[in-house]
Amino acid sequence: MEQIAVDQASLTARTFEVVRRAIITGELAPGTLHSVVGIAAQLGVSRTPVREALLQLATHGVVRFERSRGVRILQMTTRDIEEIYSLRFLLEVPSVYRAATMMDDAQMALVSEALEKMRQAGEAGDERLFQEEDVKFHQLILESAGNERVTQSVATTRAQMSARGLSTTQTRTLSDIWRVHERILDNIRARDSQGAAQAMQDHLLETTRLLLTQSTGDPRTGADFEPPTLPTFPHRDRP
Repeated sequence: MEQIAVDQASLTARTFEVVRRAIITGELAPGTLHSVVGIAAQLGVSRTPVREALLQLATHGVVRFERSRGVRILQMTTRDIEEIYSLRFLLEVPSVYRAATMMDDAQMALVSEALEKMRQAGEAGDERLFQEEDVKFHQLILESAGNERVTQSVATTRAQMSARGLSTTQTRTLSDIWRVHERILDNIRARDSQGAAQAMQDHLLETTRLLLTQSTGDPRTGADFEPPTLPTFPHRDRP
């Protein structure tokens, strides 16, 4: 791993990112055991920022502290992916249904801005910025639905995904992903609650199946996944 120059203001954040990247790339391989002292020595920093970064990763289920042994890098399993995305189905689909009628003009403008920035980032090939605006797009929709705890729960699941490097950009382009989000927003703009809920469900289902296929190398694993049963939403006529 690369050494980190000392900068107290951002040291823990930078340490977190370097360790996270080492886990994603396999430099810190799943199943391996490491000491805080050993990682700190590799990075050229004290133990404190390393321990704080690892504690953050532990909250996301990426590593586990084992008493008197060190920190173990955990394997991402298909069960993890299924659970994370099943939770998102249960929270985000009903939320976008509500958001389609509850979102005010100011909130709509912010969601539209996030979508436009996604488009620009996609054209520029800036995956990092694209993903940041993707997160913002979903968060703004959740906030407009009016349930703060739901918004926080989804933020936690997305942090778990990000910490593990989960992404479908191996198998679809940023433009493909942008178009899916455009469909969601088009339905919200039309105040079509059912259409927005269906677009969100289709988006999450496609993403889940792609990630399961990537993680196993077996297309049948993704194809066999079925989302949790969602309630039937009453029809709402457009205003």
